[in-house]
Amino acid sequence: MDVTAEVGLPDHVAVPYAAPAELAARLAPRLDDALSAGAPVLAVLDTPTRTALRTELGAGSERIEFADPADVHAVPAFTVAVRWARFARRAATARTVVVGQHVELPDRGPEHWARLDIALNVAIDGLPVTVLCPCVGSVACEQTHPLLLTEAGTRRSERYRSPPEAVVDHPPPPPPELGPPDVEIVFAPGDLPALRRRVAASAATAHLDDERAADLVLAVNELASNSVEHGPGAGRMRLWIGPGRVTAEVTDSGRIDVPFPGLVLPPPSGARGRGLWLASELTDVLQVWSGVTGTVSRVTTGGT
Repeated sequence: MDVTAEVGLPDHVAVPYAAPAELAARLAPRLDDALSAGAPVLAVLDTPTRTALRTELGAGSERIEFADPADVHAVPAFTVAVRWARFARRAATARTVVVGQHVELPDRGPEHWARLDIALNVAIDGLPVTVLCPCVGSVACEQTHPLLLTEAGTRRSERYRSPPEAVVDHPPPPPPELGPPDVEIVFAPGDLPALRRRVAASAATAHLDDERAADLVLAVNELASNSVEHGPGAGRMRLWIGPGRVTAEVTDSGRIDVPFPGLVLPPPSGARGRGLWLASELTDVLQVWSGVTGTVSRVTTGGT
């Protein structure tokens, strides 16, 4: 991995492979080194690869935190990137390692993996983490990963495109329809206290615990404050409430120029990015769509 320091790129590495046994053999020495150093290792692998890796590592594999790809990727790609970055920030020991295999999943096509890899290049930049991404077919991976791990070792990807350049070709899908909301409020500057009370009441209806409810109230307040202070001065809030789950949406007619909303804390000069980052940190999922007709920001707490 010394090439990372040489080329000055995030430690985000594509691992092209053709078969599970080949992949396990390629990963095993690096994961064994990480485990020996006391590093936390998270591996999101399909069943054949997980089995092959356990065989390669033997008893050492018991120290790996394995996760089911279907569970991990049930949320949007940007949310996965945020969660892996948090995993790295929480580690207080050696450099964290995440193995995130590109697998076939319902409703998760090539766009999901491209958006995830582009977001990771932003979210993990400067963090003590190595993300290894096993993928079949190297061309697409070479465009979204700064580094490649092959039989010959680690090398720089000559096809790599920077995140701002690459994300243009992989915009988020349009907001999915959630059906009629349980609550809908049009708000202006003086309405924020009433908006916060309505969110708190909805969190209570959903039986969120006090801490999660308070975090949701603060997150929605940040989104609404963006509309009031940095946007057109007014907006609309909608809430969908279910058992243990609340989704809140804030829309306005303004447009924001934040290509990676909520992934990293922006500089003090950023007008709207700070509230989005805080909303992301306080909830389970943040999604933002911004175009010529306005901006839609959604947060979800619970059920993910």
